[in-house]
Formats: sequence, structure tokens, C-alpha cells
Amino acid sequence: MLHLLRGPRPSASRLRRHFLSTVAAGGTPPPPRSGAVYGFGDNSHGAVGQPAPAADVYVPTPVPSLPPSVAAVAAGHYHSLAVSAAGEVWAWGRNEEGQLGRGLHTPRNTWSNPEQVRGLENVQVRSVSASGVVSAAIGCDGSLWVWGRSKRGQLGLGKDIVEAAVPSRVEALASYDVVKVSFGWGHAMALTKDGGLFGWGYSETGRLGEMCQSTQTPSPQEYIGKSGDKYSSSMLEAVEKMVAEKIRSEDNMPIIWEPSLVHETTPSQGV
Repeated sequence: MLHLLRGPRPSASRLRRHFLSTVAAGGTPPPPRSGAVYGFGDNSHGAVGQPAPAADVYVPTPVPSLPPSVAAVAAGHYHSLAVSAAGEVWAWGRNEEGQLGRGLHTPRNTWSNPEQVRGLENVQVRSVSASGVVSAAIGCDGSLWVWGRSKRGQLGLGKDIVEAAVPSRVEALASYDVVKVSFGWGHAMALTKDGGLFGWGYSETGRLGEMCQSTQTPSPQEYIGKSGDKYSSSMLEAVEKMVAEKIRSEDNMPIIWEPSLVHETTPSQGV
């Protein structure tokens, strides 16, 4: 989790809430600096920006090695992003899926070090967003850029494209001015300046505005019948079938590979 202090000094009530939470944890926070980034929480993958062996950070702690003035931040599941006042993007934390934009083979002991994301030198970035496995940046020109790896189509780069080692533009939205992007579990949504809402990625249970057929796996009892002995060989066979079914469902996930416009459903169209 990240906390950003920038621009006008935050109100006393806002700072007090943070100070009270740190005092309750037994720490004394440093005086906040405008434009500085403070991180706290789970640092097991370096997302708080502190070197190992700091696994957890209980008080807001300055993230080192960032530009002196940061305009925006985003906290993913295990990695973090920051946008400098100059529109540069910096990343640190987990890089198992390439979400830091450094390639897939960077040493783990360097993950906690904030580094500038390469490949965006010609883009002035105004905001960033992060999921567990993908990072995104929105340019001042409304362009959307993504990088990382997602088998559920969270990149939005086209059919069966599951990896982007460097920032890649989402061409399906090239003619739109994107103002915001948000990631859910396996899917993504983007809002355009003209009010359009686009979704892509894993589309099960209607999360992208379309009701998809459920791929819920039956329970062992449904495989062998309610009278089956839960410790019998039949139960073990049922578990094996469940695993096989899960593998098949992973291979047949309902995925929308490119941003698609989400249509509003009127009351008469509802089920």
C-alpha cells in the first residue's frame, strides 16, 4: 500500500489519521515532504521499496531512489508504480510476470529498487494503474500502454497475446482519449473522455457487461453421488476428475482479448 504526499500540504485531519495509525503501531513518522512517496504494508516482494529482509513495513516509510517530485502512484498486488512530475514512470516490486518492464530475468534482489520503465521515453504519462500481473500507463495524449503477462487477456493487445515485455500501446483504443483504467481480477476497464466504457479480459459472471456461461466445477458428491463414502476410492477418483475439469476450464476460459464497448442495459433488457 502506498501513500502519496504532493502539491498543497494535506489537511491536518488527513495527516492525523495517518499519524494516529502509525503511533498505534509504535512508530513515529518523519515530517511529510511534498511530492514524496511513502510506503507501508507487505514488502515480501519489494513493493514498499525497502530492501530485504524487510518483509513488512508498519509505518509510512519514504521510498528511496525516486525523482524528487512524484505526481501519481498506483499499488498493485505485489508491485508499485509512480509517475514523476516530468511524466516518467517508475516501478518496483514483484517482476515474475514482467510487470516492472525490466524483462523477466532481473535478479530478485533488485526488485525493491525503483527504476524508470523503459519504452515510454516519447510518452508523457499522466497516470498509472496496476493489477497483480500487469501495469498500465495513460499518456497525456490519451494513449493507453500496458506491459506484463496475463493468460486471462488483461493486456488487451489482441487474441492470444499474453505477454508484453515492454510497454505496448493498446491499439484498439488508439482513436480514443483514455482518461482512466482500472484492473479487476483477470479483467480491465477503461473510461474515455467522451464517457465511453470499455472492458476486456476474463469475462465470466458478467464482469464485462455480458453474462457468460458458468464453468463452475461440480463437487465430488455430484460426481459420485451423495451416498458415496468420502474416504473411498470413488472419492479419490472424483477429485481426479475435478482436477481434470479445472484444467479443461482453464483452457476454455471466456476471454475478450481486446477492449470492447460496454453497452448499457435498459430495464426492459434485464433478465
